[in-house]
Order: sequence, then structure tokens, then C-alpha cells
Amino acid sequence: MNPTDSVLAVGKGTLAAVAEEDRRYNDRVKFTTPIRIRRQNSSRDEEVGTMIDLARDGLFFAARFHDYPLGAELRLYILATGAEWTCEVVRTELLPNGSLGIGVRIIL
Repeated sequence: MNPTDSVLAVGKGTLAAVAEEDRRYNDRVKFTTPIRIRRQNSSRDEEVGTMIDLARDGLFFAARFHDYPLGAELRLYILATGAEWTCEVVRTELLPNGSLGIGVRIIL
């Protein structure tokens, strides 16, 4: 039995749909802080966004600009700590305030 079968066996409707969509392997921790965002191999200026949550292998942040396609490589700098990572965009969603929510997987 694969994981999807077990989810469908446990519940139906909304529970199964949510479980199928959520493919995270690690818990997320709320960690709201400013970040600097730069696309790899791009001449566009950096943008300041807001990190919303953090996990061991990825993070989710909000940005004003909406041009972060799936698969794009980004360089993220955490302004408060000086940490920086290369990440790959794996998910985007329009947030209620008009910003773009971006989920990334940390590469380095």
C-alpha cells in the first residue's frame, strides 16, 4: 500500500485532499524576519521580502514581485543573522495582501 492509499483509507473528502497536497517532510517553525532575495543569473535588482516560516530543508516567504517561476534558483540572505542560501522555487501562491508567497527548497 502506498502513502496515498493509506491517507484515503483513513479519511475522505477534505482531510485526504489536504494530506495529498502537503508533501513536507519536516515541521515548519514560524520565523518572521526580513530577507534579501536575488535571482541567480539575473540582472534584476535584489528585493526585500519577509520570511514567514522555516524548516530544515526549505522555507516560505512573501515578496512584492510576482516573477518567481517554479524551478528558478534564488539566493536568499537573512538580514538579522547573515545566513545565506541558494534555493529552488517549488511552490507559489497569491497571498490575501497581494504579495506572492514562495516556497523554496534549500540547495546549499
